[in-house]
Amino acid sequence: MTVADITGADIIAIIILAALSIAIVVYLLHWLYRRSSKEVSFVRTGLSGEKVVLSGGAFVLPIVHNITTVGMRTLRIEVKRGGDKSFITKNRMRVEIVAEFYVRVTPTKEAVSIAAGTLGKRTMEPESLRDLVQGRFVDALGVVAAQMSMEEIQEKRGEYINAVKGIATESLSSTGLELEAVSLTGLDQAGLEVFDPSNAFDAEGLTQLTELIEAGKKRRNDIEQDTAISIRTKNLESEQSALEIDKEKEFSRLLQEREIAKQRDKEHTDMAVETAKQERLAEEARIQSAEEVEKARIQQQDTIEVERSLREHELTLQIEERKKLRNDIERQTEIDIKEKNLEAEIKKLDIEKENEFARLQQQEEIAVRSAKQKANVVKEESERYYESEQAQLISEENVKKLKIEQQRSIETTRIENEEKTMVREIEKRKQLEIEERERELAVTEKDKLVLNADVEVELARAKAAEAEEKVISARNVEIAERKKTVELISAAQQAEREAIQLTVLANAEKEASQDREQAEQYTSLASKLRYEVDAAGKQLLNEAENMRSDASRRSALRMQLASNLDSIIRESVKPMQNIDAIKILDVNGLPGFSDGHSRGNGRDSGGSGESGSPTSSDSASVSGGNLADNVVNSALRYRAHVPFVDSLLQEIGMSPGEISNISNILKEDDKEFPVENGSRGGKSKATTGLKKK
Repeated sequence: MTVADITGADIIAIIILAALSIAIVVYLLHWLYRRSSKEVSFVRTGLSGEKVVLSGGAFVLPIVHNITTVGMRTLRIEVKRGGDKSFITKNRMRVEIVAEFYVRVTPTKEAVSIAAGTLGKRTMEPESLRDLVQGRFVDALGVVAAQMSMEEIQEKRGEYINAVKGIATESLSSTGLELEAVSLTGLDQAGLEVFDPSNAFDAEGLTQLTELIEAGKKRRNDIEQDTAISIRTKNLESEQSALEIDKEKEFSRLLQEREIAKQRDKEHTDMAVETAKQERLAEEARIQSAEEVEKARIQQQDTIEVERSLREHELTLQIEERKKLRNDIERQTEIDIKEKNLEAEIKKLDIEKENEFARLQQQEEIAVRSAKQKANVVKEESERYYESEQAQLISEENVKKLKIEQQRSIETTRIENEEKTMVREIEKRKQLEIEERERELAVTEKDKLVLNADVEVELARAKAAEAEEKVISARNVEIAERKKTVELISAAQQAEREAIQLTVLANAEKEASQDREQAEQYTSLASKLRYEVDAAGKQLLNEAENMRSDASRRSALRMQLASNLDSIIRESVKPMQNIDAIKILDVNGLPGFSDGHSRGNGRDSGGSGESGSPTSSDSASVSGGNLADNVVNSALRYRAHVPFVDSLLQEIGMSPGEISNISNILKEDDKEFPVENGSRGGKSKATTGLKKK
């Protein structure tokens, strides 16, 4: 087939076929080719592996390919934590936080792939995404809040937000999301009702919060009280200063009036002299000028008389001409006016006749309408008056009832407030009583000094006034009367202030005496109770002591002695600290000084039963204990040799009385605890008693 053989139908068929082909291709492209946008990207999986499409597009075959759309828009996720879900800070406070997190998928192929795998279509649904990542944001907020106090979170919001952002960003990186910004839109302390006293964290936070609140109340009350005291003190100082200023002002005024009076008299005298002089000079000048004026007047009068006669002649001619002209004009004008008046009078009579007819008819109609209106108005006014009277009576009764109720409630509230105020005032008065009394005493002393000074000043002024009365006029008498009145007023004010101060002091003293009496009653009652308790305790102790046996008492005495033996011996041998050397002489065996007791000691010390071995006894005695024991034992064994032993003790600086007291106590111990070998002497008994203790 050649081109010449192609007919019009063939051409149409070819065109239709081409159009169908193009339409099919366009439809397939529209159906199979998927495009991404700035807001939405997608991940294609299936044949040829995974492909991430951020911009552009890709073919998606229905059977071999699958796509997952990923939203690229920024999503706002709001996190609110309040009430019992509020965060616990570093200082155990609970804070309510409202934060906004702005997240989106990171615009990279790796992040989009991760987001498609971990989040799926949640990136297109803000609520689903919020449910998924809210826990991470809450955890980040709680972690950072636990590291900072409530004040630090408020003052360092930037640091808090950056720390939360760092933790949240690290947590979101595994899901392909990135955190654009974090906004802390709300921060407040949780209410007291949220704190659980049984919770350790809440209990500690509640304690701190209560301390802060009460401390704030205390500071506020201290400031208010200090301010009130300062105001009252300032008012008192201001009043004193004002009175002092008034006094000085009055003194200055009186002094100034006196100086002014003197100066005025002097000026009056000078002025009178000057006035007389000026009047004399003025009179002379006036007489001279009057003479000159009279001369000039006479000359001028002659000239004026000539000119006046000429002017009168000219004026007479002009007046005659004007009179003639005016008479002509008046005559013509009078004729014209009469004609016009006649015409106007005729028209006026016609108009008045018509107006009179209309007026009479209108008056008749108005009278009828007025009568009807007056009747209606009277009726309506009577009805309105009756209704208004009824409404006014009802409203007055309601107002009276309401006023009575309001007055009653106001009176009740006022009484309660007055009672509370009275209690507070009493407490304040008690606290400020000492300061007020000291201040009032100081003010009283100062006022007394001022009053004495005023009295002295006034006496001096009175003397000066008496001296001046001899030389001044009655005007100064009036000044003295005025001064006396001012002084009486000042004295009355001063007396009134002193009376008020004395009244306040008396009331304060009365209240203080009542408080002291009440305190003494409480003190006496407490003393009575304490004495009763002490008496009961002593009675029980005495009964228990009476029930004890003799052995128990002795045992208690020995225990007390044993517990204090160290201090007894230490105090007994304290004078020995200054001894350089000591000598202990054993005179056992000397003729006339030996007895059974000493022999026993000798046998015990020597160990052989022979009495003629003093060296051995002395050696045993010295080696049997320390220096204090040897001294004490030697003193006990040789009690018969008191003068000799006392002289030795005095040489070493000891008092014989102290050793005798110790020996008596140790002898009683020997009697209480006898040794099995009855042949042992005092030294063995003393040693045994010490070991027992």
